[in-house]
Amino acid sequence: MKVFFIDSCFSNKALTLSLAFFMFGNTLMAAEPVYESQQRSRGIGFYFDQDLLVPYVNEDRDYTMGLAFEFFWEKKDGIYPLDGLAGQAGQWLDLGRGDDNIVTSFIVGTVNYTPNDLSISTPILTERPYASLIYLGNKRVRASKNSAVAVEALLGVLGTSVAREVQQALHGWWRDVADTNEPVDPQGWDNQISNGGELTTRLRFSNSRLRAESPGLWDIATTWSLSVGYQTNASLGVSARFGKIGSSFWSIPFDPVNRGSFLPSLSSDEWYVWAAYRARLVGYDALLQGQFRHSNLTFAYEDIEKLLHEGAVGVTLATGPAQVSFSVNAKTAELKQATRRNHFWGTLTLIYHF
Repeated sequence: MKVFFIDSCFSNKALTLSLAFFMFGNTLMAAEPVYESQQRSRGIGFYFDQDLLVPYVNEDRDYTMGLAFEFFWEKKDGIYPLDGLAGQAGQWLDLGRGDDNIVTSFIVGTVNYTPNDLSISTPILTERPYASLIYLGNKRVRASKNSAVAVEALLGVLGTSVAREVQQALHGWWRDVADTNEPVDPQGWDNQISNGGELTTRLRFSNSRLRAESPGLWDIATTWSLSVGYQTNASLGVSARFGKIGSSFWSIPFDPVNRGSFLPSLSSDEWYVWAAYRARLVGYDALLQGQFRHSNLTFAYEDIEKLLHEGAVGVTLATGPAQVSFSVNAKTAELKQATRRNHFWGTLTLIYHF
């Protein structure tokens, strides 16, 4: 296993390109539905990822927690900087515009990563580094009954002390409730990526297409996406739903904190079970490789798995203005190391429409 303290040339180029796009499309936006009968045009979402939510495979490591709040609403007219970018990108990619509807969203969130052994204060050379990100993201979506095209920009800060304080507080609360000595307080947050704070950004394009359906009963869709910035990658995925469906095919709450193919629904009553899968080709990941600022532990590009598999199964229930979803998520190993392992976590999604 080779471990490097790197300042990747590839990461510099990816981040610079993404930052340029971000400055061009400063105010951003997100999700939509308009062909449904009893829609509400605004909403707020709360998303919580935690490996503790999957009891028998919880090991409190890797992607250990994510938290996000999102505000979304429908926009039928108006000119916005990112709308021009989204429209131009759609023309380049032959995705079309037509009479598509537009929805906008703002999301603020955090994602946190830790190694397996939290009791060690020094860098663990065979484990992923501690990493944390606090971010503000905006998305603009053009969607019709059969397709949805999105452009999303994100601005965040790596390496703050917030993740350490939150994790220590949660672990202390759990020890008090369970009357146990575990989990221990994490000792290695000083070794996290970009410790002390560093700005970062990401730009993402995505396109979802409805492939087959029995209206109101089931549907199957595909999604591809391209990200440039602190995470530079390309992905291709497929999803399916079955139940009493009243929302758009792209509203499956798959990976909302990390912004997978999820776009909040504005529909009314429904229930469905769902499954999703995504293959991701990785070009660069600052949460493993570091960025510009020195980090005590980073991994070289050759030590990172280039093809990742991600998936989830879940259930979604909605009645009146409220919607709740729960899913179990899985992701294959991100590092080529002796202790290769997959990771599992649960996601709780709460949405209120008004």
